[in-house]
Parts: sequence; C-alpha cells; structure tokens
Amino acid sequence: MSEQDAGRPYGGRSLEQRRQMRRRALIDAGVRVYGNDGFRAATVKSICRQAGLTERYFYESFANSEALFAAVYKELVFALERDQLAAVNAAEPDPDAMARAGLTVFFKRMQDPLIARILLIEIFGISGDIDRLYRSASLGFARLLEDRLKAWFRVERLRGVDSRLLATGLIGSTIHIAMYWTLSDYREPLDTVVESSMTLYSALARSLPVDQ
Repeated sequence: MSEQDAGRPYGGRSLEQRRQMRRRALIDAGVRVYGNDGFRAATVKSICRQAGLTERYFYESFANSEALFAAVYKELVFALERDQLAAVNAAEPDPDAMARAGLTVFFKRMQDPLIARILLIEIFGISGDIDRLYRSASLGFARLLEDRLKAWFRVERLRGVDSRLLATGLIGSTIHIAMYWTLSDYREPLDTVVESSMTLYSALARSLPVDQ
C-alpha cells in the first residue's frame, strides 16, 4: 500500500483517527502488561500481542517501551487527579469531609492491582526521565493539597512552617500507606485504610490556626 493510499479514509475513519485508535489500544495494553508483568519483564512484542497490533504500529506512536510507560503513567495520574478533584468539590465544605472524599477515590483506585503496581511500584528506578515524571506528579498533588490548606487555614502564622512541605508530607504518607496496603495483598478493608490515613490529615487540621 502506498503512503497516499494509507492516508485515505478506511472503514469510515481517517488516517489520524486510526492512529489514535492504535495509540489507545497500546496504552490500554500497556496498563495490562506493565500492571501484570512489570516494566522490566514487558516487551514491545508482548504489548503488541496484547493490543492486537504489529510492532510497526507500536513505533508509529512510541519510540520505545519507556515512552509508552510514560504515557500510561501520565494517563493514570490524570484520571486519578480528575476524579479526586470532582469528589473533593462535591463534598461538604469541610476539611475532613473533603479530605475523606479525596482519599476514598485514591484508595479505591489503588484497589486495582494493575494501576497500583504501575503508580506505586514500577514507576521507580526505570530512568532519570521517569523519576522526574514521578516527582512532577507528586508535586502536582502536593500543590493541589497546599491550595486547600491555604484556603482553610492560616499556615503562614506558624513560624518556620512551610505549607508546601506540609502538603508534601501528607501526600508522602498517603502513598506509603497505599504501598504497604497493596504489597500486603489488601489485608485491611478499604474503610480502615481510608480512616487510618484520615487520622493524619485530621491531626494536622487540628494543629493549624484558622481565622476567628
């Protein structure tokens, strides 16, 4: 087939639409393969087999497996952030209610072992670029939490306390609870995990000054 022929509509879809469908299939396959086998055990061939595509189409969208992993990670993080924000914004306008809503979404998402493995385990140690991607995502969640802290509390009144560090510490505690939970095969029920994490958020909230 010539390049000109390849660009013609096929099955009612343009070349660009077909490319986007193949890219979508590869990302979905990446979630399954990276989530089941891990990044290091995954191969382009196994991902293409899962997607039902040839390797030619893999390299149409991604330079290598690391590039696909980055796309998978970004998509999972974006979906998590979107759903957490929706839950927080729909909650009662109270710090505890909003924190519980966001944590519930987070831990429910981590109940999917494929997503949990990618976001909490496989992300580490792949390359410097992937490490930076993880740090950027973590800082993004920390900034969102920092904005909430500043909206509800007067953190600046606490001498020597930095709101970004507080938010980063809370995000870190949540991630580590999730890592422990998933690595122990979800031994504790979801409600216990959410409330255990909530204890840290509530304790911080009680220690922060508010406008009188």
